[in-house]
Amino acid sequence: MQILETAFSLPVADLARTHKFYVSVFGADQCVRDEELVSLKVGAMTVFFIPVEEFNQMLKPAEKEADFTTGKFTSMLSCTVMTRDQAYASLKAAVEGGGTPCGQAVPYPWGLAAYFKDPDEHLWEILWRDPRFRE
Repeated sequence: MQILETAFSLPVADLARTHKFYVSVFGADQCVRDEELVSLKVGAMTVFFIPVEEFNQMLKPAEKEADFTTGKFTSMLSCTVMTRDQAYASLKAAVEGGGTPCGQAVPYPWGLAAYFKDPDEHLWEILWRDPRFRE
């Protein structure tokens, strides 16, 4: 099988807030907003942030619905950055942009992992791998 594209869609409460947040974390060149959604390029994958009402319309055939009332999510978005400083800068930008840090950045022998939730409670993991441990 040949995969042509990889995308991940998430429901959000406020497109303007979502766009502002992701521009502050990842940069304007990675994040685009139109009338219907916000898209974020993360490596070869695109994450689509869709207003919850439209998101639930898309889910109707699957007989599922996004539910913000529980605060529990079963997914995590993860991306690896080039430097340790970029990992810390991403975490700082997320918090300054309205996100919430989750625990402390964790140093590992192979690098670093830091976690935050965006304003809609979507969990992110920012990784940095020491060049000695990259494939």
